[in-house]
Amino acid sequence: MPRPLRTALTPVLIGCCTLAACSNGGKADDQARPKAITTAVSAPTKDVDTVTWNVPAGEPPTLDPAQSSIESVSTITANMCEGLFTLGPDYRPRPALATRVDHPDPLTFVIHLRDGARFWNGRPVTPEDVVYSAERILDPKLGSSWIGWAVNLRGIEATGRNTVTVKLKRPDALVPNFFAMPAFFVVEKATAEAAGKAFGTARSGVMCTGPYKTVAWTQGQNITLTRNDSWWNTAARPRVENLRFTFISDPSAQVAALAGGDVDGQFNVPLTGIDQLSGKGRLLYGQSMAPTFLSVLNRNGALGDLAVRQALQALIDYRGILKSVYQGTAQPLRALVPPAAWGYAQDVYRAEYDRLPEPAQDLGKARDLVKRSPRAKGKIVLGYTSAIEENARAATAIADTAKQVGLNIQLKPMTAEQFGAVFSSPAARAGIDLLLAGGYLDFPEPLSYYQFFTIGSFYNFGGYANKEYDRAIFAAMGQEDPAARARLVTGAQAIMARDLVNIPIATQHVSVYHASRLTGLVPRQSYLNTPWATTLGGA
Repeated sequence: MPRPLRTALTPVLIGCCTLAACSNGGKADDQARPKAITTAVSAPTKDVDTVTWNVPAGEPPTLDPAQSSIESVSTITANMCEGLFTLGPDYRPRPALATRVDHPDPLTFVIHLRDGARFWNGRPVTPEDVVYSAERILDPKLGSSWIGWAVNLRGIEATGRNTVTVKLKRPDALVPNFFAMPAFFVVEKATAEAAGKAFGTARSGVMCTGPYKTVAWTQGQNITLTRNDSWWNTAARPRVENLRFTFISDPSAQVAALAGGDVDGQFNVPLTGIDQLSGKGRLLYGQSMAPTFLSVLNRNGALGDLAVRQALQALIDYRGILKSVYQGTAQPLRALVPPAAWGYAQDVYRAEYDRLPEPAQDLGKARDLVKRSPRAKGKIVLGYTSAIEENARAATAIADTAKQVGLNIQLKPMTAEQFGAVFSSPAARAGIDLLLAGGYLDFPEPLSYYQFFTIGSFYNFGGYANKEYDRAIFAAMGQEDPAARARLVTGAQAIMARDLVNIPIATQHVSVYHASRLTGLVPRQSYLNTPWATTLGGA
């Protein structure tokens, strides 16, 4: 499921400087230079007994893969549980618990399961386990966000000794992508049913098939996994025997633990620690499928006027934000979905993306638009999470610049919990006109994100309603030809860009730091759903 926000439970260190003033001579300029993108690293040559890895989002509430839309859960369970397919380094699906899928007609997928795959307890994976796992996700009482994949599902059933058949009510080009997602991560039916609501907890654990299995969960301290030496994928045998996950959420404490060697590695490294960590270990960056953007929640006030939204777009200091806020770890965006998420028909996406205007600050244009708008004097409440430093600084910079052009933006900082509630509760969104949000796509299909803004979509919080946009999106969902689908999606993308229901700001790189004694890990967005630790080992 494309994720509407990145959950971060870390406190924030907010500076009091403006973008123009956040300079410290040449040192700051060096930090702000664009960071090199890592696409390959040396393969590990040694086995490692134990790696301690920190989860900056904090301790997971569960290890149930059905709840893996939460980053603290997915970072760990991606090494424990498997789907029918997995994503390779190129984000293309590769066989996992299934060896192939047949697609005999637009409404049918026949999945052929792998012989010999077993759960950690030694029992074989059966079609009944697969069907149970998929149907379990669909139970609203479970509260899994992965339920969204099944909007066009007619049914799923075991249809042979090693086959499962998925039937749809109407064609849906998104469905095959979910075979490699937690929507189809397989758990053992007998264990899950016996555990009931306790499945995934520290007391009951889970039962999966992946390269690592749970040894201990000391609540409030750590989770330890050990290598599953009976894993079917002998070609990808992990070089690390034990994984110990810690839950340090304070950015300063994270950096201290990494620099001091108490922790060996972490994804999403605090930007405040870049200088301190440089030269100590390996700090790497990868392209991401993660946009940061302003989302219009209330179109009844000032933002109901397109001229005000255009003024808002024009006043943003994009270059300043990239340099001073993201310190060279992000790239500008012309559309909501980043180029890294173009998984097909890239020539079509590139041509239409390049037609969109490059984001640039134009204060004169913004002032003129404000003068022409009778609504521009109204207050605009901008909500953001103070738990993410970059968002807090960007929001402050936008509000400060808005004053220069005559817009009245009032900041509304929220804790991580309050911000998370915005995505599930209308009451939590009350009084917020504009939201600074971040998100990411789990697989490279732009349609999966743009569908959120159709009429009636759960995540269409601002009530965006454009029938032309909806027609393009729904036509794309039924279109299996990649180029034709890309043309429909980019058509919808152009409509959204014209209507300015969202204002893209940047796409921030995936970052990972690990000790110099380790190697093998290339930073990719797919670490949330693929067994990233299997690539890690001794240098």
